[in-house]
Amino acid sequence: MERRIDSIDDNKPLPACEDKNAAVRWPLPIDYRLDQLVERSAEVGERTTRKELLASLVLAAPDDPEQLSRIVRRFRMSKAADAVLRDEIERDGNVLKFPRHKPGPR
Repeated sequence: MERRIDSIDDNKPLPACEDKNAAVRWPLPIDYRLDQLVERSAEVGERTTRKELLASLVLAAPDDPEQLSRIVRRFRMSKAADAVLRDEIERDGNVLKFPRHKPGPR
């Protein structure tokens, strides 16, 4: 079976490169945090999207295995409340209530 090879000029700007669907499934508090991070960037005039912010964070991630391991362990040990950036989310006692969004751009 022949393996497909994608070719991209190494000088091509990343935002102009062909897209690949990441098909990510993750905890709801992380998804909400991503929305909060996009909003925070807008506070300083940066117009970005969830897609662009995620790609930027992946690019900025360390490539050192030990650092990556620490980051993964931190995620595994974190609680839902650790993901929320501000106290703007509705709470019912110790229960976080996340707003539902329709699919697509926000």
